[in-house]
Amino acid sequence: MPITFSVVPKKNPQQPNNPPKYYANIIGEGKTTLTDLAKHAASVSTVSKADILAVLESTFSKIADDVADGKIVYVGEYFTVQAGGSSEGKDTPEEINASSIKSVKTIFRPGKMIKDALKLAEFKKKG
Repeated sequence: MPITFSVVPKKNPQQPNNPPKYYANIIGEGKTTLTDLAKHAASVSTVSKADILAVLESTFSKIADDVADGKIVYVGEYFTVQAGGSSEGKDTPEEINASSIKSVKTIFRPGKMIKDALKLAEFKKKG
């Protein structure tokens, strides 16, 4: 199934009087849930959906715990995930402490398997 995109006009904020340029905007359509993953795995193996769901829940819970512990979690050749963030600047190193951290985010890096799959992706214009 191809990746769907729409066409969106965007103006250059540095040149607001110029006409807009048009860009492809990739649209997320549909969703895959943990249950969907478990059903698929069950259909291609001898393990039941319930057993696969238990393993997936346990695995993703461990991933969340490890990211919260500051670890970089490597999930095979599929992806890595870790915590990142930003802080306010101070004049000296001594002024930096935990309250200097202003935001925390998740850093997701696709691995070889996902990158290779995207290289083969097809695209379809919406509408």
